[in-house]
Amino acid sequence: MQIEDPYERSFPSSPHLFIGLVRSGSARLAYSLNAGEISSNLHSGQVGILAPAQSVRFRLNRRLHTTHLYLHASLLAEVAADIFNRDPASIEVITKLPFIDPLLEGLVGAIGEAAELNPETPDLHVEHLARTLAGHVLQHHSSAGPFRAADEPAHGLTRRQMARFQDVVEARMGHKLSLADLAEGSGLTAGHFTRLFKLSTGKTPYQYLLHSRVRRARYLLAKTSLPILQIASECGFADHVHFTRVFSRTVGRPPAAFRKLAND
Repeated sequence: MQIEDPYERSFPSSPHLFIGLVRSGSARLAYSLNAGEISSNLHSGQVGILAPAQSVRFRLNRRLHTTHLYLHASLLAEVAADIFNRDPASIEVITKLPFIDPLLEGLVGAIGEAAELNPETPDLHVEHLARTLAGHVLQHHSSAGPFRAADEPAHGLTRRQMARFQDVVEARMGHKLSLADLAEGSGLTAGHFTRLFKLSTGKTPYQYLLHSRVRRARYLLAKTSLPILQIASECGFADHVHFTRVFSRTVGRPPAAFRKLAND
């Protein structure tokens, strides 16, 4: 658990799984993984996953309070074998930066707090939390999760194609996104990507994008004091009227009423 001042540096790969949590603050993050640079707004509650053996370069423009957690490769392999009953080496965790996962946020926060309260003595509670966290990551953010890992586009998107789509959505949600933008990096035309996406998820890319925008808006309304107009902009809605209409239709109440209920 630390305070990170603005910086720019490269981080070498680790054999272990890295998970980062923004505890408080907001900043602009630019990061380079394999090729090219992606920029994204960081807010309290967002998490990020770096897969084992993944190097990265970060550029941060403002101070943040963060928690950094490493899950040892042996723990990850043990949990993978228990859950999926298969060779853990065949399961690949997918790097994702940054995104919202309330359960992952809660588990990382709980581990950080437990370790801070009892830093010297091994804690079985922390071990159980870590195993639960490892299982959640493997179930929802790995090649063993709900999307296919095999490279068979005729049956839907591959895990890497879906992960790339999610990266684009999370990093550029505040911008107007075309189908070509959403299919970026998949190696497919926009039309082909849309068909395979629906095979994989049962939704169109735009339906998924809209759901992601509303989900992030719900989180920001409940967890931050950002003005509603700013939340609408950062989540990619055209204006306050558009945001209110879509949010009300999806959630069942307008943004202001949702925020009031969440904070009561």
